[in-house]
Amino acid sequence: MKIDASLHAVLEKLSGEDWEEVEVYHKRGRSRTVRFAPQGTVTTFSQEEGWAVRAGDRRRSFFYAAAGEPRSDVAWPEADGRGVRLASAKPVPPWTPPSDLDVPLIGESETRGLFEALARQLAEELPGARLILGELADGSSESQLVSSREVEASVRQRTALLYLEAAGPGRGSRSIALRLAERDARRFNPRTLGRRLADLLTVTEKGTTPVRDRGEFVLAPAVVVSLLSALSDLWLGPGAEEKTAHLTDRRGKIASPAFTLIDDGRLSGGVLEAPVDGEGQPTREQVLVEEGIFRQPLLAWWQSTSDPSRVSGCCRRPGWRDLPRPGATHLYLRPETTASVASLIENLSRGYYLIATEGAPQVAVADNRFALPVCGFAIEGGRPTGSITGAWLVGSVSGLLNGIVTTARDLSFLPVSSGMVGSPSLLIKGLELRQRP
Repeated sequence: MKIDASLHAVLEKLSGEDWEEVEVYHKRGRSRTVRFAPQGTVTTFSQEEGWAVRAGDRRRSFFYAAAGEPRSDVAWPEADGRGVRLASAKPVPPWTPPSDLDVPLIGESETRGLFEALARQLAEELPGARLILGELADGSSESQLVSSREVEASVRQRTALLYLEAAGPGRGSRSIALRLAERDARRFNPRTLGRRLADLLTVTEKGTTPVRDRGEFVLAPAVVVSLLSALSDLWLGPGAEEKTAHLTDRRGKIASPAFTLIDDGRLSGGVLEAPVDGEGQPTREQVLVEEGIFRQPLLAWWQSTSDPSRVSGCCRRPGWRDLPRPGATHLYLRPETTASVASLIENLSRGYYLIATEGAPQVAVADNRFALPVCGFAIEGGRPTGSITGAWLVGSVSGLLNGIVTTARDLSFLPVSSGMVGSPSLLIKGLELRQRP
């Protein structure tokens, strides 16, 4: 995608005014949102375009953002910010844009068909269950960036966000919700989603709460993702090494050999896959924890000046009004390619298969403890014997990380505020279920 001449015009104008550091960013996007409910279907379509400038020197800086196309005839704001330093241009490894970037946004009738098929599947799996709300936001965007550090970058992206809310049979039944993301909305499978909603509703309607119990646990991806997100300070940013120090054993490990944690901004098939980040820096795979050994935190270019090999393009920029901020893009626990979820459950002599969370985790890394509200199934002899709800999975953070026995192959990603976080199901020992933390 060729850089628009208007960005260079703004860059030349500000550089001619003796600003040492100048960055010009431009983004345009469009989206269609379809909201499906018993009262009817509502569709909205939006388009947005805007641009932003960061400029300054070692002593001062300013940030300017406006809607529309970049323009050089602007009265810039007063430079009253701190000094600014921008990233220098770096070689970007070859990258082939995914073919589905060119696929049209999903249409209204197609989206309605998705929700109707999902509602039918849910009713078949659990008679009387209802899809009470479905919302699909499907969008695409193009962004460009140039800077006085010779950075020139362009990125195209597609993201489809799906929200589902369902209720069980009968009046007064509890409702459950799911939030999912795909690059192409057509990847959402109504049969799979209907079964998943039915499982969650069955658990919440019929589950009992164990008073206190130990055993082996199989944690579904949604449960692990919640924990990985809550523990993100352990592997993000320059202070991560100090935060993990008290979790490190004599062998230099913070987790079991089954724990390998990776962030990859150009993960093939990933929702946020891109060749560069929000500052035009090349993205790449970065191994943060390898078979239990902490290798390094995820660092942006300005967070490590001593060793360039430790940094990665990890600054995200959700919109043109936003300044780039470092964070995970596709953070995930590496799966074991040979083990199925069914095999993990079948090998449980006595334990629990936890399929979802029922609230936010409570994590205190400094005190080495965590608690997470969960629901799922009790397992004996590899078979479910009943469902549980209202329970809390509790233990030490070190026990959580070191108790992982193995992972399955069902790697799944879920959207969180910081990006996409993924995990396979995993088998873990040494934790406990309680009625309250």
